[in-house]
Amino acid sequence: MPKPSLTTLSRGEALEIHSRALDLLSRVGVRFEDPEVAKILLDAGAVRTDDRVLIPEEMVGEALKNVPKKIDLYDRDGKKVATLGDGALIFNPGSAAIKILDYGATEPRTPTLEDLKNLVVVVENLEFMDAQSTALVPGDTPIEIRDAVRLYPILRYSRKPIITGAFTVENLPVMLEMLKVVREDAWRRPFTIFDACPSPPLSWSRVTSRNVVDLAKAGIPSEIISMPGLGATAPVTIVGAATLHHAEVLSGIVLAQAVSRGAPVIYGGSPALMHPRYGTPLIVAPESLLVSLIYRDLARFLELPSHAYMGLSDSKLVDYQAGAEEAYSALAAALAGFDVVSGPGMLEFESVQSLEKLVLDNEVCGLVKRVSRGFGMSVEEIAVEVVEETVLRKGGNFLLHPHTRRYLRREVHVPRVWDATPRSRWGMRSVYEEAHATVLKLLKEGPYHELSPDVLAELDKVYERLWRGAGSEPKYV
Repeated sequence: MPKPSLTTLSRGEALEIHSRALDLLSRVGVRFEDPEVAKILLDAGAVRTDDRVLIPEEMVGEALKNVPKKIDLYDRDGKKVATLGDGALIFNPGSAAIKILDYGATEPRTPTLEDLKNLVVVVENLEFMDAQSTALVPGDTPIEIRDAVRLYPILRYSRKPIITGAFTVENLPVMLEMLKVVREDAWRRPFTIFDACPSPPLSWSRVTSRNVVDLAKAGIPSEIISMPGLGATAPVTIVGAATLHHAEVLSGIVLAQAVSRGAPVIYGGSPALMHPRYGTPLIVAPESLLVSLIYRDLARFLELPSHAYMGLSDSKLVDYQAGAEEAYSALAAALAGFDVVSGPGMLEFESVQSLEKLVLDNEVCGLVKRVSRGFGMSVEEIAVEVVEETVLRKGGNFLLHPHTRRYLRREVHVPRVWDATPRSRWGMRSVYEEAHATVLKLLKEGPYHELSPDVLAELDKVYERLWRGAGSEPKYV
C-alpha cells in the first residue's frame, strides 16, 4: 500500500552525524549533576575527566545493541494500542503547559485541576487524539506535588495511554505506584511514557537523570527529550544542533541501559530556534523542524522508536498563524513517520493550552493521518473497468456506481468541525466558534471511562497520601 514519506538524510549522512556525536561523547563528555548517576556510568566503563563523564564509543554501541527496537503501548485497560517503532503516529496534547487560554481571551490564565479534568474529557472524545498527556500544570495544587497530581484525573476518567513526566525525584515513585494501583501489570503492558530532558549542552540535571534511572529500573518507557536551542544552547547551524541533540539522546540511552539492560527508551526531542532579537524559543520555526526531521532519520538509522514536539504553534492566539503552524508541522511529523507526536492544543512556545485549538488540531490530525495512510493499488482500486462501464453505459456519473458506495467511507475523510458546507447551509460561525461549541458539547455530553469503584478507592488512598505529605487536604475532581 503506497504511502507518502519524508526522508532528510541519506544513510551516509546519518552515519556521519552519528560518528560526530560519538566523538563528542568520548572527547567532550557529559556533565551529570548527580554524582550517584555519574557513578553508574563510571562503573559501566565511562571515564571521568574533571566534572565530566566521557562515554566511549564501545559503550554506546553496546547500549544500542540492548535497547529495544520496538515498544508495545497499551491503554489503561490493557488493550494494545500500537507498536512504537513502526511509525505509529500517536498524537497527544503536549505536556506541562503552565497557562490556559479561555475562549475569546487574549491573555492566558493559570489553570486549575478542574481545567485539567475538562481537558481530559475533551481528549477522551477526540477521535484522532490517540493518547492523553499531563497537559496542564494546575496552579491550585501544592507546587511540590503538581507533577504527580496531574496523573489523577487522567487515570480516573480516561482509558487512553498517557504521556507524562516528573518534576521531582521524590514524586516519580508515587506516580509509578498510582499506575500500579490502576493496573497491576502496568510494567509488562505499559500504558504510560515518561519524558526525561537533558539540559543542553551535554548536561543532565539531578531530577531528570534520576528519573531515567528509576524508569529503567521499573521497565517503564522513557522518552529522551533533547532540547537544543539553536544559537543559544546549541550551534546555530541546523546540522550542528542535530549532532548535539543526537549526542544527548545517546547519553540518555547509555544511562538507561547501564541501569537495566533492555530498558525501553524512545528517541525524542523538542528543538527550538532562539529568536535572534527576542530570545524566544520558536518551536515551529523551519529550522527547528529541520532538526526534528534530521533526528527522525537518525532514530530510523538506529532502528529506535521516535518522538517529536510538532503539531503545535508558537502563536499567542487561536488564529491564522496557529492553524498554519499546526498544519505544516503535523503533516511533516506524519510524513516523517514519528511514533509519538506531542503538541496539539499548544500555543506560545509550549507554555499555553487551548481547548478550542485542541478541537481544531484534532481535525488537522485526522487529515494528516489520512494523507499518511496512503492508498491501495489493487485492480479494483485502479478501477479501469469501472471507468469504462461508467463512461460508456452510465453517462459518466460515478456517484451512483456500486464501486463508489463500496469505497467511499474507506477512501474519503470528512472533517467534522471544519467548514465544508455551501453558503446556503452555512451557520455564519467561524471554525473557532464551532470549536468552542464542540468543547461545550463534549464537556456536557461526552462520555468518559471512570475507574471501577474498588480501583478508584485504592487510587484515592495513594492520592490522599500524596496531598497529606504536602501538608494539604486532597482536592478531587
